[in-house]
Amino acid sequence: MLSNIFLGMSLVGAEWVLYLLMLLSIFSVALMFERATFYRQATQGLSEFRQKVRAAASVGDWAQAQKLAQYRVEQQTRKSPDLESEMTVALLSHREGGRTSPDVLTEVAQDGVMRAKIQWDRNLSTLATIGNNAPFVGLFGTVLGIIKAFHDLSQQATNGAQGVTAGVSEALVATAVGILVAIPAVVAFNMYQRKTKSALAEAEAFKSFLIGQMAR
Repeated sequence: MLSNIFLGMSLVGAEWVLYLLMLLSIFSVALMFERATFYRQATQGLSEFRQKVRAAASVGDWAQAQKLAQYRVEQQTRKSPDLESEMTVALLSHREGGRTSPDVLTEVAQDGVMRAKIQWDRNLSTLATIGNNAPFVGLFGTVLGIIKAFHDLSQQATNGAQGVTAGVSEALVATAVGILVAIPAVVAFNMYQRKTKSALAEAEAFKSFLIGQMAR
């Protein structure tokens, strides 16, 4: 009884799986463009900002450093923050308050970095999920297609091996499409994750420099 129910569901074939994979592909491409736009906006002018703040901090011109950081925060959109400007504003605000303990400053800086990092990590898990599971979705479609091919053969024995091979070849398309969807998603995830880790390392180095200068 139960096997007949599942067999009836399987005989629908793999076509709906292909539509699902196409939707996943469109969705993953949209996420890739969204993340690329985010990182481009977040890092625009960041290298120049670091250089100017480092130069001001090296000579003890904290007012100029704070002005630079505040200006960058105001110019940025909330949806595309970098990892360093808000951190710099928070550090220099605590310096004006007279609290320059390295431990206190480290905690203050970490808060700003982690809040910005949430935006940097957004949608990466979705890309990873699509990349990891699209081949299995395609394989599921292939299994459904093979089941349908053999069932059709049992109903029309005159088709012989030709009918089976035609059905199996159509079913294997689902696996190929699943892999095709997964590859760009995995590549994009690895690239964006590496970009986030690199930016986080830069932010940690920048934080250590500022705290070192402020604690002198």
